[in-house]
Amino acid sequence: SASAAAAAAAVDTCGIAACSAASSAAAAVTATAEAVAAAKRFENDDACGDWVYPLGAFGLEFQAANALSAMCFVAAGAHVLWKADTPIARAYGLMVCSVGLGSFSYHATTSLSGFIIDIVPMAVTAGLMLFRATHALQVDAGETGPSAETTRFLVSMGSAVFAVYVPWAMMAAGVSHYTVWGVWALLFGSMGALFGVICLMVFFNEGILNGKPGIDLAVAIACVLLGLGCSVHSFIPGLCEGWRTILPLHALWHVFSSITANRCGYLLDTMTKLVETMEDPANSCNKKTKGNSLLVRLLKRDILPSQFSM
Repeated sequence: SASAAAAAAAVDTCGIAACSAASSAAAAVTATAEAVAAAKRFENDDACGDWVYPLGAFGLEFQAANALSAMCFVAAGAHVLWKADTPIARAYGLMVCSVGLGSFSYHATTSLSGFIIDIVPMAVTAGLMLFRATHALQVDAGETGPSAETTRFLVSMGSAVFAVYVPWAMMAAGVSHYTVWGVWALLFGSMGALFGVICLMVFFNEGILNGKPGIDLAVAIACVLLGLGCSVHSFIPGLCEGWRTILPLHALWHVFSSITANRCGYLLDTMTKLVETMEDPANSCNKKTKGNSLLVRLLKRDILPSQFSM
């Protein structure tokens, strides 16, 4: 009986050890699965205040308000695609629709690949704007022909590629996703801001700033600033607290920035038609000397502040 009791105790000990080992193995598998899932997600606070639903065993998440509000870009782009007069503006409208699909793909999964799908069409739209802005400066300076066209293609396409490649390289290097988002916003925003500044200068110089182009530019600037105010928590850690956890603020960024994208489409349309007029040999405005640049001429006319006017 003593030997039987000892045998039973040994069995119990083995059973406990087996259960403990199984539990440890299960915990290790769970931890590994969570780590793998986290490695697939783009981690920032876009979802702050949103209704977030896990996507089964994939470890990804569906951000309801952010995903649905991305469709604002589809509506904004479709309007430009339907109403714009110039081919480049219609192509821009199509790409803004793609921005909506890319943004939906990202916020519907929060995946790293979704983030890339999100930013690529945005970079293309910025490249289109930069292409025409560069063209306007070239025409004003009297630079025409194949060489000038090659230059503006290199500037616009190179800027778009750079704006996508840098965030990808940062993610591959393990940089914080908050920082990646901030750098992307800086690169993309710089391209858009440059387009806006050139629109301001060219429209003023051509005497159309007081009309509809000026209104479009003002609306675009106001909406993008409002949108940035709603999404600052996406690239500055620690801001997702208090009242920001109540409202899906990044969804408001989509609403405001889609309005900006729509207005930029019409600015691009206006700029294209204006450049065509400037390039027309029959237009006396095209007969400009290669002296002072547009910026210098505007400084002399006090549209822009200078150290001499302060």
